[in-house]
Amino acid sequence: MIERARSWVAADVGYSGSNYFTNQYGTYRTDCSGYVSMAWGLGSSYTTVTLPSVSYPIAKDALEPGDILNNPLPGTSGHVVLFAGWADEAHTEYYAYEESPSGGAHLSQIPYPYWPGYGTFTPRRYVGVTSNTPPPVVVPEVEKAPQPDPLEDGDYIRHDGQVYRIAGGAPMAVTSDEKARKVSDAEMAELLTQPADGTFLRVYGKTFVVAGGAPVFVPDGAKKSIRVEQAAVDAVLNDKPADGTIVKTDENELYVFAGGAPIHVTDAWWKGLRPKPTPVTVAQEALDQAGGLNEWSHVRNVPADGTLLKVGADVYRVEGGVPIPDYGIRGVPIDQAAIDKAGEPGPWSHLLAG
Repeated sequence: MIERARSWVAADVGYSGSNYFTNQYGTYRTDCSGYVSMAWGLGSSYTTVTLPSVSYPIAKDALEPGDILNNPLPGTSGHVVLFAGWADEAHTEYYAYEESPSGGAHLSQIPYPYWPGYGTFTPRRYVGVTSNTPPPVVVPEVEKAPQPDPLEDGDYIRHDGQVYRIAGGAPMAVTSDEKARKVSDAEMAELLTQPADGTFLRVYGKTFVVAGGAPVFVPDGAKKSIRVEQAAVDAVLNDKPADGTIVKTDENELYVFAGGAPIHVTDAWWKGLRPKPTPVTVAQEALDQAGGLNEWSHVRNVPADGTLLKVGADVYRVEGGVPIPDYGIRGVPIDQAAIDKAGEPGPWSHLLAG
């Protein structure tokens, strides 16, 4: 499977949802699922929707080269990559072969399970593969006991003597003595570890929206927000949005975060993304005031030194805000226009000219 995947990288096969490529392994559609179909030696080009019909889900720790991580949504909303191996001992990043508009067939280093905002990815294994890892055991279904009402944003819960408030599906510790519903260890384990992107939080009279796991200030506030405490925000959320987070401002400008800073992208770059994530809407002022103090401090003006950026096959390392040509396979995918326009005023000012 890996040998097959490398054959398209060597041939520099570009991305297309309608074109086909032929080599010694057959003829397949040159999109992400066609690439996996070729690597798996399937009889035709499957889609992200139909690949589950020839595979079964596996645990994260069971992943082996040749398995996939699949987002099974239809059309351009879905995506699939071919797992090639872990990039670190903690299993937080992995190498994968993928076919995408930004790089064609290539090997990437990706945070598990995939870049933020691109949907839900599940590890799966081709049914025709033999492995040291046994397939999952199928347990007969039994009648389940009645389940409690699902938790909703704003609910107070109690676990191990601590009271929490639910915000964006995650528990945020509070010092309030509000009447709280007691939850079990199992219920607590099912909750998110961070509020979902797009959640509005109210902290000491100021409103923030969660983007890439970080609080981005909302100058004009929001009609619906969950009141939480600063200590919980500091404990649960990131200080800066995660790399690869895509946001759209209230002035319809698009940015992708890299090294804590918003890198402007064009509509053409956005339209070419496959799969297409759902951007978080933020205030343009929050990005214009990047690098400020207090509530503005969760967005950097320029990427942190050492941040790697990727444009197609080219990699850049940011030093002092300047993108310097580098080498490797890692990097946050950005628009070529951001490199070409570095140092220009306005939205392009988050990278500097060398």
